[in-house]
Amino acid sequence: MSSPVTPPPTPQHVGFFRGPFARRSWTELLFLLAGIVPAALGLAWFVVVVAVGVSLAWTVVGLFVGGWLLLGTRAFGALYRLMGRAMLAVDVPPPAPFRRGTGFWGRLRALLGDVPSWRAWAFLLPSFVVSVVGLVVSVVFVAAPLGALTYGFWYRFLPLQQAADGTMHRGTQYGTDWFVDTPGRIWLQAAGGVVMLFLWPYLERAFVHLERLLIVNLLGPTRASQRVGELERSRGRAVEDADDRLRRIERDLHDGTQARLVAVAMQLGEAKEQLAPGEPVPGDALALVSQAHDATKDALVELREIARGIRPPVLDAGLAHALATLAARSPVRTVLDVEPGVSAAPAIEALAYAAASELVTNAAKHAHASTVWVLVEPAAPTRPPRPGEQPATALRLRVRDDGRGGAVVNLADAPAGRGSGLAGLVERVRAVDGTLTLVSPPGGGTRVDVVLPLAVPSGSRAATGLQAAAHATTGGDDGAGADR
Repeated sequence: MSSPVTPPPTPQHVGFFRGPFARRSWTELLFLLAGIVPAALGLAWFVVVVAVGVSLAWTVVGLFVGGWLLLGTRAFGALYRLMGRAMLAVDVPPPAPFRRGTGFWGRLRALLGDVPSWRAWAFLLPSFVVSVVGLVVSVVFVAAPLGALTYGFWYRFLPLQQAADGTMHRGTQYGTDWFVDTPGRIWLQAAGGVVMLFLWPYLERAFVHLERLLIVNLLGPTRASQRVGELERSRGRAVEDADDRLRRIERDLHDGTQARLVAVAMQLGEAKEQLAPGEPVPGDALALVSQAHDATKDALVELREIARGIRPPVLDAGLAHALATLAARSPVRTVLDVEPGVSAAPAIEALAYAAASELVTNAAKHAHASTVWVLVEPAAPTRPPRPGEQPATALRLRVRDDGRGGAVVNLADAPAGRGSGLAGLVERVRAVDGTLTLVSPPGGGTRVDVVLPLAVPSGSRAATGLQAAAHATTGGDDGAGADR
């Protein structure tokens, strides 16, 4: 719940004699003035969370109420981060967004286990103390010097006071009989006011620095969450980079190696024609050329299969066209239904095609199905949108067959780093924050729902690339259906 103490950024230094006249000093005073109301409200919220949480903790509903109140402390954190950015030059990034759990107990655990909410709650009490004490000290050390410097003009309007010896005095009284009503004492008091005025920025700065420390170390992300965020963003980029790399490999194989093999095959074909039967041929040259010609054609077939496995070129025409081609080549009757306008990022479409290919192959090879139905439609998002993201629909791929059923997912049998059957497909779907749901009662057919985001999220939990997903597009020969 705590984070390592991180020193806040050091503001620009202001010299001693420039302190009372520097913009920084008055901006920090404005921060203390503006923060007194949020500090009072924050203290009240702090007490409410404690009172309600303790009094209702014995009921499940009370735990939810306490959790929602605790979640509300995030609003105070956002307000103080905004004030710090505007007036203290402290740009603190927001903590990790709240992620709602699934199920009754999952939601309760998410509410009560939200670390940023607890840290914001812990911020409220010390922030109130620092804000109140800092504001009182600052106001006193600003108002008192101004009064002392102008005292010589307005002290004459003060009421007369009687000293212990019976004499009457008009002025400020210190102690029992010491009145500031002579020129020497008036100048002495003015000098004291000047000293207080030049000390004010340093005292104020101390309280503001404490406030900076609280904002940086309690309202921002922890180092662990920052590291996780960086890894998630880098993994999300890795998925996109892997798909781009697969595109380049497919293009290079198609335009480079394959083209050269075609030229060799043509040359061998011409040589074979010139070495026609009936002509004098040295040794077994004709047979050797024929074998080389056949081997070259076989290599071309294998090269086409490799290129298709890396990234099927048919995907360039869109997911709907690629699935139509898959259905036409399927060994079983495949009924395809793709809703118009459903499109996603190239990496997501490649993964959806890989999933469909593997599931159709499973239905034909392991489930002994006679018909497979493939449906592609919009779906609800697989996760709540992160701050700054627009809520968007996701892509649902549903593959259903009338086979023998009984399919299961056994993640323990999936080798690390590559997919194997349904277990490997689950891992590849999870890599982009997607979900896979399997319903396969024995004898009742199999239905698999794959929900994928429309774009590769920056927070993907794992992104070893789409090589494994692309490998499945060859028809699931890497053990597809091994989980059945």
